Amino acid sequence: MQEKNGKVENGKEILEKIKDIKSTYEYDSVDQSEEELSFIDKINKLVQLILGDESASLFEVLNEKKIGEWHKKRFSRWIKRVILSNVQNTLYFIFLATITGFLVSEAVNFYAIGGVISTGTWVKAILTETSFIFLSGYKTSGKLQLLWVTLLRASVFTLMVFVISSQAIDTGTRTISENNSIAEQVEFIEQQVKEKDKQIAYYEKKDWPKNLTRTTIEKEALIVKLIKLKEEQASGKNNDVSKIEQYKMYGRAIFRILLLFISVLITRRIFIF
Repeated sequence: MQEKNGKVENGKEILEKIKDIKSTYEYDSVDQSEEELSFIDKINKLVQLILGDESASLFEVLNEKKIGEWHKKRFSRWIKRVILSNVQNTLYFIFLATITGFLVSEAVNFYAIGGVISTGTWVKAILTETSFIFLSGYKTSGKLQLLWVTLLRASVFTLMVFVISSQAIDTGTRTISENNSIAEQVEFIEQQVKEKDKQIAYYEKKDWPKNLTRTTIEKEALIVKLIKLKEEQASGKNNDVSKIEQYKMYGRAIFRILLLFISVLITRRIFIF
């Protein structure tokens, strides 16, 4: 009980000291230096009272050398306070920044007009991603605002999915289309070669040397073209590779969508707007 009363009395004394400092300290004093030292002395007594240690002294640390060292270490203190004291959130932030950078780089090609990437293109891509991050961490109040923000989140998410997946889908689609086109050309040329063989047999039977020579040359040209297309198919532009490319295309798109979901989770973990 005595200990409790002692704490109450100590608290009252601290409050009285604070009130005394507020009521007596004025900067417009004639001797500003004396007034400042008087203020420091009162703060020193207040610190001694709070710590319960009369040997504690602010005057020992408030010298020009130590104050200069304190100012020099401002950046290291900021690093320690903001980064080292909260390593987990720092790692989350680095991870989010990495994902954001990747998604922005993917979105740039979508906004490029005629394949030309300008400053405005980067601004559009960055603005889309930052808007998505803001809406992911936005804290709503009320059912109406929750509904409105949810619709905005869904809209921006849909846009982001389309923007970041368009390049992967476009690349995969063009590759598959090119492979299919080669396969169709091979089939068409093979049919033409067969037709030329029939014509050659007919001209040989009729003994028409000019037509035979012309048709033979045309057949050889078709065979050369067919060999080139066959070589392209052998190098990877075939139906089997098209199926693999299709799976890759879907995989790339799903990977980007997963990154969007991860960025939502990280944003809601470290940011609440």
